[in-house]
Amino acid sequence: MRNRNRGIVLCVLAVFCAAAMTGCGTKTVKENDTVMEVAGQHVVKAEYQMIVGSYAAQVKAEYTTDEANRKDFWTMETGNGTPLETIMKLAQEDLIYKKTVARLAKDAGIETETEYVSMMKDMERENSRRQNGEGKEGIVYGLTSFTPEDYYRYVCTQTEMQLIEKLKQNYNLTEKELKQIYQENIENYISDVSVRVLAAEMQAEMGMDQAQEVAEELGEETDLEGLTRKYPNVNFYELEMSSLNTQEGKTGAYAQRWLVASSMEQGQVCDPFEIGEHLMVMRCLDREEHREEPYQTVKGVLENDVLTSMAKEEIQQSAEGAEVDFQKEILEQAALEVLN
Repeated sequence: MRNRNRGIVLCVLAVFCAAAMTGCGTKTVKENDTVMEVAGQHVVKAEYQMIVGSYAAQVKAEYTTDEANRKDFWTMETGNGTPLETIMKLAQEDLIYKKTVARLAKDAGIETETEYVSMMKDMERENSRRQNGEGKEGIVYGLTSFTPEDYYRYVCTQTEMQLIEKLKQNYNLTEKELKQIYQENIENYISDVSVRVLAAEMQAEMGMDQAQEVAEELGEETDLEGLTRKYPNVNFYELEMSSLNTQEGKTGAYAQRWLVASSMEQGQVCDPFEIGEHLMVMRCLDREEHREEPYQTVKGVLENDVLTSMAKEEIQQSAEGAEVDFQKEILEQAALEVLN
């Protein structure tokens, strides 16, 4: 849940009223009809209902079991309004943020389809490819097919990540500024665990027997030059990692390396393990706990955190100023349809 104080201009579009109302009677709004517009980005009924439904458990958790089981739960009056008003506000805030991200992503030249109906068509094509063994790499492993909720969440998350990376390129931080931030927040740079390891990385086709032989050698030898001469097809290197800088890479490919290293004691050699298409063995050279990490050690992480924070703040400010158009009665009807 995102807590925001918004200065949003709320308008009522005549086109929404015309689409949903005929004379004195209410016409059924179809699932692909627009029910809200945020910063020029359309929200259709099916999308709105999906977001509303995702907050149902959270809202009900704020009430007693008896209250949550009432037939009129969503419209019952409380001291803070009705649960329906609460969930509609949560859904509106969520959608405002998502659609602001979508608009900024388009402005930044990010070519991702964020319009719901088109997104669902992309999902159907992707599900078809995955069922035929042709799915895209790196989306969501282990799924035979996506649900609309899965795919929607994936696209929104990926779009936001791409936008943040784009926005970060627009900011400049001087060494002086970074050092000042480090000093002002020094308590945040005390690592739970810090390790220095001697790693041996090799192609998986070398096999576990070869990896085990290298592991035994690491138990006796730590000289990089000597090890390299003996095993020219193995990449030996020293590496420092900590809970503040796990060195797992942007894609997380080396996350397993940190998980293994963080549990090792000084002098210990781990069993060979797979890491992507490689095999790896490590010897722990040093281990410290609750260490104040030097500036140079955390500089990269610190800079990335600050730039990411600046990008998120820019997105947040845009969301707070976004123009939102909708008709309350239509949203209430759509929400109650999915909640009751």
